[in-house]
Amino acid sequence: MTQPAKNNPVVLGAVFVLVVAFVLGIGQLSRPRLVTGHALAGSRPAPSPSTEPSTPVRPRAVYRLADHPFLVTAASLPPVTCQLPVFGVSDKQLAAYYAAGVECLNAAWGPLLTAANMPFEKPSLDASPTLKDGPCGAAPESDHAVAYYCGRNRTIYMPTSRLRDNGGGDAPATHLATLSHEYGHHVQALTGLLRAADLKITDAGEKTPAGLEMSRRIELQANCFAGMFLTSASGRASISTSLARQAQEDFQYAVEEKPENNAHGTATNQANWASTGFKTNTTTACNTFAAPAPQVA
Repeated sequence: MTQPAKNNPVVLGAVFVLVVAFVLGIGQLSRPRLVTGHALAGSRPAPSPSTEPSTPVRPRAVYRLADHPFLVTAASLPPVTCQLPVFGVSDKQLAAYYAAGVECLNAAWGPLLTAANMPFEKPSLDASPTLKDGPCGAAPESDHAVAYYCGRNRTIYMPTSRLRDNGGGDAPATHLATLSHEYGHHVQALTGLLRAADLKITDAGEKTPAGLEMSRRIELQANCFAGMFLTSASGRASISTSLARQAQEDFQYAVEEKPENNAHGTATNQANWASTGFKTNTTTACNTFAAPAPQVA
């Protein structure tokens, strides 16, 4: 949901960006929507395979797409109980809400990745008031994105001022949806999906039809992964059934990009993939790389 980082040698193709442009709640539907996320691959290089036959098989990323083992063998997130602080819109309150949300996302995704023999590490979270430049290059401008993920340093950037003023406002569901989507990019980075897609985008050219389609497949999959998490947390502790449903439905309010810049998909497709993850809670259902072109348009 964006220009590639010019100082990033991988040039991420800007797996750009999450545009989940979200609804700000009843009475705020007329407020302009912004790109709410930005996935910058910047993935770490693949580790060299061991030549020692006695070395046990260790978790490792797999750099494939449609036939990735994570996407051809069904796995579901376990029920997870999220203890989130009372939602508030000050910088301190939002940062605390995001930090607790990341811990809950870790609790959901960690066991699934471990069971699939994929590497797992917790992402870092930068919830400073302003969006900073980082290893993936210059931070996107405020009219392009309010949050993004950088694969190079495994960090989710959730700048509280942008998310409050241009993103989710005072609607906790929107903030939760944005965070869940950004974490979806972290899952892609850990499994190798983000790196594999970024190489395809770089080869094709990020603004070519093929490059834009690959970017959409990445972004729509992050929506699907977000839906999986939201249903796994629904109805327990701080994430009520109503809150989870509102967060899942938030994806339908995405910004419609011009065809020559369509890196995230139509609002209908963004909503459909989030709904798919929410209804099925299976990784195989989130295989956007095997989906027909109209489903990722």
